[in-house]
Amino acid sequence: MGSRQDRRDAKLAVAVAQLVLFMGFVALWFPPVRQALYSVGLILTWAAIISLVVAVGVYLIHRTERRSPFSSAPSTRLDVTTSIPQLNELASVAPVRDRVRPATTADLIEQLRAIDWFQFEKLVALVYEKRGYTVTRRGGANPDGGIDLVVEKDGQRSAVQCKQWKTWNVGVKAVREFLGALTDAGIPKGIFITLRGYSGDAKQLAEKHDIKIVNETGLARLLESTDAQFDPETLSIIRDKRKFCPKCESVMVVRTTKQGLSAGRQFWGCSTFPRCRFKMPLS
Repeated sequence: MGSRQDRRDAKLAVAVAQLVLFMGFVALWFPPVRQALYSVGLILTWAAIISLVVAVGVYLIHRTERRSPFSSAPSTRLDVTTSIPQLNELASVAPVRDRVRPATTADLIEQLRAIDWFQFEKLVALVYEKRGYTVTRRGGANPDGGIDLVVEKDGQRSAVQCKQWKTWNVGVKAVREFLGALTDAGIPKGIFITLRGYSGDAKQLAEKHDIKIVNETGLARLLESTDAQFDPETLSIIRDKRKFCPKCESVMVVRTTKQGLSAGRQFWGCSTFPRCRFKMPLS
């Protein structure tokens, strides 16, 4: 069977060759035939070139679509048919950091300026607790002898004075008073913390008597050492808009003086009045 097919193919090839030779012979002696063959060949050549260009263009377009990230990835575009559960699922895919901007140290310092001095003391105490110190609070409205906190770690005790001063620097008088409190309490080391800076005389006196002075920059470093911008307890104190009584730590409320020369004037009063009669000017 195969040999018969081979003989047929051979005969066909011989016939085509004979036809080509005959056409070539005719074209050689008859110019009109030669011109006709030339025209047909030119047409076929251009048709082949156009077909090749079209095929290449289709191939490139198809390959580009296959490589496009949008052609294979499932679409997350929302349309009117998207249900509420689907919306929630899409929202949960986004990282939390893209939806909620965490507080920075600069944010915390700015918020520290807005809270009152009692909350400031509590925040400083919490920072030292986070750093592994045992903290005893002696400030608030109670007699403290000039010492707000006593912190202890590895057998070393230090006294802390907190001054939430926002508009002026700590002067030598404040440091001298703190030095007297240290001497009276028998505590050898002190830490003076403020949101502002210190005068030159105050710095010299503090260094002479082993008192560490902490300004806004130093306080920022303390906050960063405890990752305060991510700590729920720290953020709770800073962001709490309530005011607390420095004497009993109950919530304070705005009250109005009803008689006397100050009648009609508002002030902060303890919510447990008359059990606690502490009050502060309204600011």
